[in-house]
Order: sequence, then C-alpha cells, then structure tokens
Amino acid sequence: MKRRWPIIVVLVVVAAIWLSRGGKEPVKEAVSPAPRPVAVSVEEVTSETLTRLLQVRGQVRPVREVNVVPKIGGVVCRLEADVGQRVAAGDVLLELEGDELRAQVRQAEAALTAARAGLEKLLAGPRPEELAQIEAAVNQAETNFRKAEANLERMEELHRQGIITKDQWEGAVTAYEVAEAQLNSAKQQLALALGDPRQEDLAAARAQVQQAEANLELAKLRLGYTVITSPMDGVVAFRYAENGGTVGVGTPVFTIVDIDRVIVNAQVTESYANRFRPGEQVDVRIDALGGQVFPGIITAISPMADQSRSFPTRIEIANPQHLLKPGMAAEVIFVTDSREAEMAIPARAVLTGGDVPRVFVVEEGVAREREVVLGLEAGELVEVLAGLAPGELVVVRGQNYLEDGTVVNITEQGW
Repeated sequence: MKRRWPIIVVLVVVAAIWLSRGGKEPVKEAVSPAPRPVAVSVEEVTSETLTRLLQVRGQVRPVREVNVVPKIGGVVCRLEADVGQRVAAGDVLLELEGDELRAQVRQAEAALTAARAGLEKLLAGPRPEELAQIEAAVNQAETNFRKAEANLERMEELHRQGIITKDQWEGAVTAYEVAEAQLNSAKQQLALALGDPRQEDLAAARAQVQQAEANLELAKLRLGYTVITSPMDGVVAFRYAENGGTVGVGTPVFTIVDIDRVIVNAQVTESYANRFRPGEQVDVRIDALGGQVFPGIITAISPMADQSRSFPTRIEIANPQHLLKPGMAAEVIFVTDSREAEMAIPARAVLTGGDVPRVFVVEEGVAREREVVLGLEAGELVEVLAGLAPGELVVVRGQNYLEDGTVVNITEQGW
C-alpha cells in the first residue's frame, strides 16, 4: 500500500490541473504566413535621346515628267523608242512622213533665189545691150518728135489760110503732144538706166528677199517638226503612237520621266506648318520595298494651305538605282522634336489613374511608389524631369498589382 500512494498523488494533481483548465487541451497561438512576393519586370532609369516623329503618307512621283506632243500632224513612218528605254535629250523618238514638206522647202528655195536675183539686177543696173536699146528708143522718140513739130507748124499755117479744117489742125496738135510725151519718157528711162536705182525700189527688192528667206525658214522648220526628239534625259514611261498610225497636233505621243531623283508630296497639317524648313533631312519609308527607309530632303513647302487646311510639302530623294518607282506608296517621317533627356523610362511604366503620374521603383526587394514629373514623350519612352534618380529600377510590368511596400520578385529586367 505504501508504494501506490505516490502514483495516486500524481494522478490527483494531473486531474486537478486538467479540471482547472476546463477540461480542454491547451491551444497554440496562430502564426501568420510570410507574404508572397509579386513578380515584376523592371528597367533602369537612363539618359536617352528622345525624338518625337510625325508620319505622313504620300506617293512617289518623278522629279520631272514631260508629255512629248507633236507640233504637226502626220503619219508615223519610223519609231525609235519604247517603254522602259532610257533616252537622252535630243534622241529621236519617232519620225513622220515629210514628202510634201520637203517639196515646200524646194519651192521656198526657188523663190528666194528669184528675189535675190532681182535685187542684184537692180543694184548692177542695165546690161550694155539693154542700155543700147534704151538709147535707140530715145533717138527714135526724138525723130518722131521733130516730125510732129514740123507737121504742126505746117498745119498751123494751112489753118490760118483756111485750107484745112479745125479738126485737122487739132489732130496735128495731138500728134505733137504724144511725140513730146514719148520723148520725155524715153529720156527718163535713159536717165534711170544711167543713174543709181531709187531707194524705194531698193527697199522693195530687199523686202522681197527677206520675205523669201522667212518663207524658206518656215518651210524648213515645219519639215524639222517631222522628227520628234526627247526634250530631256530620262526613261520612256508611256508610248501612245504606233508605226504607220496617224498622230494629231496637241496629242501626246510619249511620256518621258526623270527618276534619277524622285519626289514625295506630303500634306503637313497646320499645327506643324512652321516646324520644318527647306533643306532639312527626313526619312521616307517604302512599304513595297519591305519597309526600306531612304533619306530625303525637304525642297519646298507651300506658303498656302489647301482645302484640307494642310500645307503641301515636297521631299526629294536620290534614286540612282531606280528602286523607287513612281506610284509607290510612301511614308514620310518628320522629326518634330528632339532632345537629350537626363532621365527616361518606358511610357508603360507610368500609372496615370490619379491626379499625378506615378511609378513604382524597387528598393531592396520592396516596391516604393513615386510621384513623377514628366517631360517629352517620344514613342515608347518618356522623359522624367523629377521624382526619380538615374540608375533606379522602375517597374514596367506588374505595377498594377502593387502598393507601396509590396514585396516583389524581379523576374525580368526589360521586356
């Protein structure tokens, strides 16, 4: 019995303790689990050159385009050029039939020869045989005059004596006057033959020569119009004439283009009208060439807006290999603003839900919210004027799930 007492005492003590706690098992205190980090991507705050762009659609055009139009109509007898052929200024493109015009040239040459001969004859004076004929005519006129004079004296005496009638006397007077006029005319012809030609005669003869020369020049000019040549260096873009076909005055027969340099006409809105100047360089992207970019130069900006309130702007591009074809769609890329930003971050890092732009930066594995002052936004980047420091890490993905003090896990730097 003595050995059982210690066991009984222990059991009583345990029972008393259990009863004092209400007969329940002891409760352990709950321990909160550690917060799970939020996965984020970050990028470093760096200095960048920020460039804001304006992209305007346009179309490639030749720097020069000329329609070749004949000055006379006719039948095509020879074709010397075709589409795609490179030609130089003065190269023959086609020729028209010109038989009738060549005959007109020969006719004008003959008329000029005759006019020159007439002027030379007037300047040289009469030939000896012509002068002899004129002198003989004067001698004959003098003889006739003397006979008429003697006859008039005899008839006057007979008329006084009443032997002849008045009509017979008047006939003698008339014969005398005619003989006298013929003598004077013959003497004048001799004087003209022996003296210098009159100035008015010389002027008329020279005018005839000049008119004949002009007619010949015009005939040759019209004959020259039968050969149609290229007015410039370039490439044949279109041919509208056929060998043996008829062409008319004012109807194009060829289109020649110069595509060693090409132009793109872009419509710049009024808000950017004063941003650009001729001579500035721009980029031109061509979709048909896989987005290839070509450097261009602004060569002209219209001082007046069109009906769409845009200002036509011409960009010229070197095209030595003729990769740029007229009619291709183009996108002109203008630089509207550019600056060196001491701090720049991706624009997607900025939260704009509140009154002030905010970003989250990561410091020792914890996200910290910062208010920032933004500057120029250019493409995917934005300038930060205040609120950050160079080299800090800003959250660019996952920031919508963060609060100030959230534990984060950087899964990727930049994406």
